[in-house]
Amino acid sequence: MPQLTRPPAFVWVVALGMCAVWIAFGSRTLAAARAHDFLNIYTGASLALDGHFADLHDITVQLERERRYVPVQSLVPFVRPAFYAAILAPLAVFPYNTAFVIWIAVQSLLLIACWTWAWRRFGPEALVFGTLFLPPPLGIATGQDCVVLLAIFIVAYELIESNRLIAGGAALALMLIKFHLVLLWPVALLLQRRSRILAGFSAMAALEIVSSLALGGRHGAELYIALLRNKTLDHLSPSPELMISYQGLAANLDITAPWAIAAIQLAIVALFLIAITRAPLWRTFCLTAIASLLIVPHVYAYDATLLLLPIWLIIFKSIHPPSRIAATLFSTPIPFGFALADKPWAVVSSASMLALLVILSTAPNALSTEPRAPASGS
Repeated sequence: MPQLTRPPAFVWVVALGMCAVWIAFGSRTLAAARAHDFLNIYTGASLALDGHFADLHDITVQLERERRYVPVQSLVPFVRPAFYAAILAPLAVFPYNTAFVIWIAVQSLLLIACWTWAWRRFGPEALVFGTLFLPPPLGIATGQDCVVLLAIFIVAYELIESNRLIAGGAALALMLIKFHLVLLWPVALLLQRRSRILAGFSAMAALEIVSSLALGGRHGAELYIALLRNKTLDHLSPSPELMISYQGLAANLDITAPWAIAAIQLAIVALFLIAITRAPLWRTFCLTAIASLLIVPHVYAYDATLLLLPIWLIIFKSIHPPSRIAATLFSTPIPFGFALADKPWAVVSSASMLALLVILSTAPNALSTEPRAPASGS
């Protein structure tokens, strides 16, 4: 990697100023995060530490464990796979409040590491776009683990770009800790005939499935599926108007007809399929990440943390002016600031993502700083 170059004064002003803004913003939400989003993370870790993998996703067991730490009235469900709970288990060695401080500190350090990577890779100006982007600090402030996925995403890109294809595919599969955010990756790899990346992805995915089954058994798998399909849990999929996927678009525009919602999803998938076939690597990462977030429900503003890598790639690798302009505007706090607003203003977030996908999809493949996707698997 290139050495760090000294940023101009304006970069320090923007970066440090935005860090101060996010710290002030986050300090107002940490109490709620400790009692809500982090609660399910710690509960999953605690149950795993005690060996309760078979009933890890039993809602009664989860609720009983959560009430040991916070006097909640209803369940904040832990919906991650069993293998991820095993990875989180060391967190539960610490008392609840101490673990929360460690969790926030680790997420913050990971975000700084991602910013530093971009600084090395693209130059100090990348810090401006990184620190302006709202979803990562929002995720940290709400106790989520979205920065973990961003770090994995960056590692996968680095590995694949440096021709360590199997390892890069395996890294991509680590993102299956939130599997609904990466559903289009196997499709993209198949269409582009990136067979070695797909092999690494498939091997790691198989390992994750086998390890989860080994930990929880068939009963644990049945409970997990039942939890994901349980429509009576208030905290499993609250506030659809605040989602940044097709569901938020439909909820804010009062689109309720099933055929209309299906048409939106099909249009997104069709646009993705047309654009991905011969896209170069950097555009593959951008298109697949954006489209994957758009086509599924239960995607909130903090989940867009993944899109920080596409923002950097578009701004610093594309030579298509509309794409670069759209990515620059997308990096500001405005699009996802609206995700915190009420109906119908929250539609700006999902509409902005859809607009970025359309603009990037219509850019000619020739307008790229990298070769196109391979015609055969390599």
